[in-house]
Amino acid sequence: MNALPVFRLATRDDAPALAARIREVSPDVVDTLLRGLLPGFDVESILATVLRDASSHFSYRNCVLAEAEGEIAGLLFAYPAEDQGIPALMEHMLPTRRLAPLRELLTLCVPGSMYVNTLWVASSLRGQGMADALMDYARFWAQETGKSAISLFAWRDNVRAVNFYVRQGFRAVREIHAAGPLAERHIKGDLYLLSLTEGA
Repeated sequence: MNALPVFRLATRDDAPALAARIREVSPDVVDTLLRGLLPGFDVESILATVLRDASSHFSYRNCVLAEAEGEIAGLLFAYPAEDQGIPALMEHMLPTRRLAPLRELLTLCVPGSMYVNTLWVASSLRGQGMADALMDYARFWAQETGKSAISLFAWRDNVRAVNFYVRQGFRAVREIHAAGPLAERHIKGDLYLLSLTEGA
């Protein structure tokens, strides 16, 4: 990374870019929920509509972008774990058969923590410290909002991500089994927790 990243809060206009990156990180979940839902609308368009809704936790308001040399280099999408759940807009739009197998995954919660929904780094910058910078921002954000920990979910087959989180000090606290269409791609995942108070 030649230039230090500049962090900024996402805006409503960033919704399409946020949708593309969130889908890149979680294509199985996003596509299972949204593919073919509305005739004439692709998955990312629907997700961008959800992200534009400022009344939900699943909103651009909870996204921070890292920019380097005028390009989006990283994304951190996080919010208080108590807010974790299925946005009302999605509850109304999605058939029960789509939501039911994913409800456990979409409602994971460790009270008192900041939940990291998405951590994304541009492929050209992976391995250069951008993920560390985003996680440092997550720690700062969590502490500034009075949270004692950071929580997140990762599939076990996402070895690169799991190894990164373990290096960061996260520990697995709950096993999650894939259900529905996701079981074709994954077997198990874990809810991870990073205490911000241990050793303090």
